[in-house]
Amino acid sequence: MKRTAFLLALLAVISGCGKDKGNGPDSETATIWPLQIGSQWTYEEIEYDSAGHITAVDTTILAVADDTIIGNERWYILTSNGIADQEIGPITNRNDGLWAGGISGTLQFKYPAGLNDTFMMGSQVSIVESIHDSITVPAGVFICYNYKWLDDSTGFRAFQYHYLSTEIGFVMAVEYYRTQSGTIYPGHTSELISYLLNKELDGNWRGL
Repeated sequence: MKRTAFLLALLAVISGCGKDKGNGPDSETATIWPLQIGSQWTYEEIEYDSAGHITAVDTTILAVADDTIIGNERWYILTSNGIADQEIGPITNRNDGLWAGGISGTLQFKYPAGLNDTFMMGSQVSIVESIHDSITVPAGVFICYNYKWLDDSTGFRAFQYHYLSTEIGFVMAVEYYRTQSGTIYPGHTSELISYLLNKELDGNWRGL
């Protein structure tokens, strides 16, 4: 199965936007990706060639399967289509954003963040391109933080855009590739189809 762009990026380097209804990205209690055991997100994965033709379509289900305590912090274990990938490692929200890979891991998405904030994921540069993008995916319309990940200029992947929600987490990603002649084109997209959140505060499930 094709991994989501988010999981691919985690491997390469090792909550936010709000829905139109409910808490916005500036909520004091918000995280860039709400993490509770039992929550899951379903994505449509589409690959394109340099001419814009679709070459593959797949579906990926991300789920928070378990948690663990590392260094007095609670970290969460994601599965992709029911399989835990040991290379990715756990993820957690800290007061500066979403981290991956455990204590020795990297900051993936800075939050809270301001427009044009720049931070490092290991040797990779990330820029906060927007804190209020309106993004439409099959799961709905979301007002989003947009993170631009800059990739190695000598590689086939040029850069990526990641859109996350303080209410539901990862919403969409677009990866831009580079042809041998230097042409940049969108080669892969991940879009949220549906989600199911385990809200511990009220004990209810919420989803689409």
